[in-house]
Amino acid sequence: MCTVSYIPTKEGFYLTSNRDEDPNRKTLPPQTIKVAKNVVLKAPIDEEKGGTWIATNGTTKVACLLNGGFIKHERKTPYAKSRGHFVLESFKDASFLEFIESVSLANIEPFTLILIDDFLQVLVWDGTKNHIQFLSKSIPHLWSSSSLYDQKMHDLKLNMFESFIAEQNVTSNTILNLHDNELFLLKKPQVETVSTTQLFKNAEGLSIDYFSRIDAVKSLGNSLVNK
Repeated sequence: MCTVSYIPTKEGFYLTSNRDEDPNRKTLPPQTIKVAKNVVLKAPIDEEKGGTWIATNGTTKVACLLNGGFIKHERKTPYAKSRGHFVLESFKDASFLEFIESVSLANIEPFTLILIDDFLQVLVWDGTKNHIQFLSKSIPHLWSSSSLYDQKMHDLKLNMFESFIAEQNVTSNTILNLHDNELFLLKKPQVETVSTTQLFKNAEGLSIDYFSRIDAVKSLGNSLVNK
């Protein structure tokens, strides 16, 4: 997974994630999860590993995971823990920066973790070393999983994304339409875009919307069979 876009607004931002995964891998829609004392999150859950790829505390913090670091890596299984658990664990510290400075990632598969609180931080674990990026919250950003998309494919998506920002009226629906474009959707044997999750931050807090592409296909199939 995935393709992730960040688009700022006057009062906050939209963070939208396309999840690329085995379509047979079971996922629960956003659940309420207590990960520590006084730390309650909203996040979809991967039933197989128990982690997630995107979560929010509903007020000030968001975390979003992409598989892979800077380049496509060769897998060296078994790994100590699923990467999705670090999304949940990142909320246990007072700030994401504290989490970044203290987390141990030995024998963990490479990943990219977008962390938004007062800052927009990106933790890239390349399998050997942590890399910390601080990005501007006032400009749009786009990320692609290095394990599924090469630089050429990412650049094509980035060009479309930049044109979208320049030309479109940015709303929840127009962003979802962008993520529904064929360039943003993956369809390979045993891995495809299975869902889109959108987090929206405004003055009232953070909301989460989850759209399962697998359930939509199943519903359409059942509808056609029953006709």
